[in-house]
Amino acid sequence: MAESISNMTLRDKLNEAERVMRELMDHLDNGFIPKARSLSRALQEHGNDVTLISDTTVRQQAAEIIDSNRYSEKLYRRVGELLVAIDEDVASITESKI
Repeated sequence: MAESISNMTLRDKLNEAERVMRELMDHLDNGFIPKARSLSRALQEHGNDVTLISDTTVRQQAAEIIDSNRYSEKLYRRVGELLVAIDEDVASITESKI
């Protein structure tokens, strides 16, 4: 993700967008969603008796979910930037052919 989008060819942008989208999907499927479900299950299992799960455990798991969400947002922004750049390149190509 270090390379500047403006220095990429259209092919590079397409490849990078595909790679980042795959990384985002993998992260959501194998990181974010399991963490969120784990916390949800832990809270549901203890129902009304909140003394069975410590505040520290809840805070730690919530912090992991927040960090995971920040990473998801970073990938999502990168994909968006790439797609905008791809759209601009394609529009430029199609306009020059008219």
